[in-house]
Amino acid sequence: MGIFGAQKASHGLASEAKVMVEAYFQRRGLHPADHMLTDASGLGWWLMEGSAKIFVFVQDGPQGAILRLTAPLVQIPAENRELFYRRLLDLNGTLSSCALSTHEELVLVVAQRPTFGLVQEELDDLVWHVAYVADLLDNKLAEEFGCKMYSG
Repeated sequence: MGIFGAQKASHGLASEAKVMVEAYFQRRGLHPADHMLTDASGLGWWLMEGSAKIFVFVQDGPQGAILRLTAPLVQIPAENRELFYRRLLDLNGTLSSCALSTHEELVLVVAQRPTFGLVQEELDDLVWHVAYVADLLDNKLAEEFGCKMYSG
């Protein structure tokens, strides 16, 4: 913490974001090393929030490090896809600080931002927000469309 209580902002280095992510896990009573992903390109961790699994990545980019949060929700249903995609678009219009996306046959909640200027409180809020949205929507979409929730 800086002078007058101001938080220290990141200069955009992956190492600074790593420290913030680890601090988040420790405040939650989780050991960051137990939640590290070994096959992530860059740095990666996972955590559970209710029924949702949240992935936190810090990756180097050409303009500095990027923080990316991903939470798989459900598999895309085989039937009623047009209605399903319409529902996803409608839901996207109500979300802030994150969005719904697809990857292969999965629906994801995603959020991404450069780490330059990132402060601990913002990282904490972003992880919490993605986790909250994912935990809320995975059950709702599975029930509404009869699709299978992510279980990886």
